Formats: sequence, C-alpha cells, structure tokens
Amino acid sequence: MAAPLSEEQVRETRERIIAEAERQFAASGPDGASLRSIARALGWTAASLYRYFPGKEALLAATRAAVLDRFSDRIEAAYVSTPDLWERSRAVGQAYVGFAFEEPHAYRLMFGYAVPDPKPPELLRAEVRSMRTVTDYVEDMIAAGLLEGDAEAIGRAYWAALHGLIVLRMAGRIGADEFEARRHQTMRLITRGARPATRKDTP
Repeated sequence: MAAPLSEEQVRETRERIIAEAERQFAASGPDGASLRSIARALGWTAASLYRYFPGKEALLAATRAAVLDRFSDRIEAAYVSTPDLWERSRAVGQAYVGFAFEEPHAYRLMFGYAVPDPKPPELLRAEVRSMRTVTDYVEDMIAAGLLEGDAEAIGRAYWAALHGLIVLRMAGRIGADEFEARRHQTMRLITRGARPATRKDTP
C-alpha cells in the first residue's frame, strides 16, 4: 500500500494539474478540455484526478483562482513600486494592461467564462484579492485628498472602462494606438469626475 502523500506533495501535485489544465483551457477553452485529456497529458488516468478535484468544474475554479493570484501578484508588485500616488496609479494600470496582453489566454480565463454559483471558497478568495488590487490605490488617493467618493465604486469604474477597451483590442476592433489614446482619455475623465471640487492638480 502506497504511503499517503504529505501536504507539500499534495500541493505540488495540485499545482501540476492546474498548470496542465490552464494550458489546455487556453488552447481549447473549458469546453474543449476534459479531465481525461488533462490526465492523459500528465500520464495518469482520469480517475486519479478525482483524488485532488471532485470534477472538472472544481478544477476550472481552481485554475481560475491560480490565474487570479498570478494577476494579483503582478498588480501588488506595481502598487509598492513607488510611493508617489499618481505614479502608483499609473503603474497599477500599466501592470494590468501588461498582464492582459502578455497573458491573453489567462486574462480570458479570468473573465470570459461562467463561474459556478455558489463560488468555491478558493475562487472567491482569489476574486476578492484581485478586486482589492484595483481599489487599494484609490483608497490611498482618497485618504490623501486627491480623489473623493467611494473607493470601490471608483476602482470598479476604472476596471470596467479598462476591461472594455482591452476586450475591444483583443477582438481587433481597435488598434494599438487607438487603444492607448482611448485608455488615457477614459482614465483622465474618470479621474476628473472623482477629484475634489477644490483640487486642480491632477496630472
């Protein structure tokens, strides 16, 4: 009888499965990949995956959580890259755009498919963390008097506008130059709307 796996071995095995699942979901979409194809690529039987995930939906949720955490790592690194609040907001925005276009399949996996309801705790945690990355810097700017209003609402407005432009760019509906022009114009418009009435120093 095989010895039970340690927690570290289980974690490493789950990470291997998730990495292969992400590769196949990126290539074929969630509907085009199966537990059988993922197991085959790993040299396993499909039944062996059930030791780690109860089904494909759970594996997809875990894969999305892993992608969201990778995204959050990148945004959080940008967040701490400078103490200047305006520069920080630009760094966060650039990191967001960089992730989307450097890892387009991962970006689509984050936002492009239906999620189970209720969401698994692992996915919910990753989603909450990722949303904090687009509201934390806004909270800092509100605390410094550079913006005013509800940090979550402002952060979601930035996100919704940027996400919409990214989707248009990925679909080929707008070119690279138009994307950049619209991005900066839209971010400025949202920022102006959130500025305190007495402040005129937004870059």
